Amino acid sequence: KPEIEKKNMKLINRILLIVFIIFSCNISFSQAKKKKYKDEIEKLNCAKNSNIRLEKRLANFPYNLTSQIKIVSYKNKEEGIIGEDLQKYLNLLVEKKDSLIENKFDEIQVLNFEQIEKLTNIIYNYGYESESNIRQATYCYMPRNAILFYNSENKIIGFIEICFECSGYRTNDNKINLGEECTQKFDLLKEFFKNCGIKYG
Repeated sequence: KPEIEKKNMKLINRILLIVFIIFSCNISFSQAKKKKYKDEIEKLNCAKNSNIRLEKRLANFPYNLTSQIKIVSYKNKEEGIIGEDLQKYLNLLVEKKDSLIENKFDEIQVLNFEQIEKLTNIIYNYGYESESNIRQATYCYMPRNAILFYNSENKIIGFIEICFECSGYRTNDNKINLGEECTQKFDLLKEFFKNCGIKYG
């Protein structure tokens, strides 16, 4: 009997040791996984990773066909989901199915040369700190702001509609974009809008 008990004790000790090793490995693996994920998230941070000159930035569409750039805020004029009004109105404007009535916008600012330089600098020269295997998801879309591009005939040829709340945007042409959507890009743009006098959104 003592021999059997001794063998049983050895077996139990072995099982406990195996369980301990597996548990320790799982903890180490979990911590390594968390660290890897954290490192990937940090790569999404914004950094000034380019130095594209203003002339080159403005050679791209829609800047090359633009005579004036305006930034705006827009509050719903009708009942419904926030931002739906703005989306419909911008769609009609670029499709030339509605005339431009600027007092529909709650705030509107014409950008001067220095402000255009700052805006395009954020769009073209700020991007991901380094290449990451993950991307951030957008969970809602209720736009209240936009960047509008006007041609020499005062017609809107393009727009970048922005939802600062969820860090999402929409354009009327896939050649128009905000560059790399690094984590703080919408914060930089929000600050830019504020500094230009656009408070809502």
